[in-house]
Amino acid sequence: MGSYSEEAIKVLENTNVVKKEIKRKHPFRNFLIVVCILGIIIYIMSTPFFDIKTIRVKGNHYYSEKQVITLSDAKTGVNIFWAAGDSKIRNRLEKDPYFEDVSIRRRLPSTLLIKVEERKQIAAVEYGDQYVVIDPSGVVLRTGKIDPKLTLISGLKIREMKKGEKLKVKQSKSFAKTLKMLEAMEKGDIFFKKTTFEEGKDANIRAYILDNLVVRGKPEYVMKRLKSGDLQKVVNNLVQKGNAMGTIYIDENNFITFSPDI
Repeated sequence: MGSYSEEAIKVLENTNVVKKEIKRKHPFRNFLIVVCILGIIIYIMSTPFFDIKTIRVKGNHYYSEKQVITLSDAKTGVNIFWAAGDSKIRNRLEKDPYFEDVSIRRRLPSTLLIKVEERKQIAAVEYGDQYVVIDPSGVVLRTGKIDPKLTLISGLKIREMKKGEKLKVKQSKSFAKTLKMLEAMEKGDIFFKKTTFEEGKDANIRAYILDNLVVRGKPEYVMKRLKSGDLQKVVNNLVQKGNAMGTIYIDENNFITFSPDI
């Protein structure tokens, strides 16, 4: 092994000290670089180039795009990153029962997208001189005196009615089954103008296809025949024969019978 002179050893020691000093300085230097880069990015993101110029709405059906924007109070001319107000927009819209879910998206550099998922109105319940519009789960969407042109449900005894909450009625089980029947109706290419709950333990309903053509039976029996398509066939045959006046009965054995009006 070779030996080092004292002078060479001192040089090596000094070199190691310098290296250690450089290593100590690197983290701080890197931190400064990161801070500078972040500062530049934040500065660019804060420029008017990223101000909201356009607001779009997706998923709306009941409300128009303009109405959704008005209800949300979303603003143009503010920064898309820092001042869009996502949570405030969601909170404002979700106060309305029609909006089941709201999310905010950004399409850079200047478009704000409001995506909504609306509850679908399926029927209206008679309540005095008003109509209570509900969704397939029975959630109250709105009330009003103007006919909403939906399937009208009459004969229900309402216990409690609050917007944004499920309608509470005396005939709760039959009501739930009727809502499922109406969902099957929508999918089955048929429309009931009105359904009426009959008094008594049988919990039958009368579903009006036309003013003089009625389907009578329990909601679950009617729903089953709707899903199978049998009820639609019977109605089509009656209409084609010009005999669409009377009552179509659906019993517990799923038999369909027709009694014409005389």
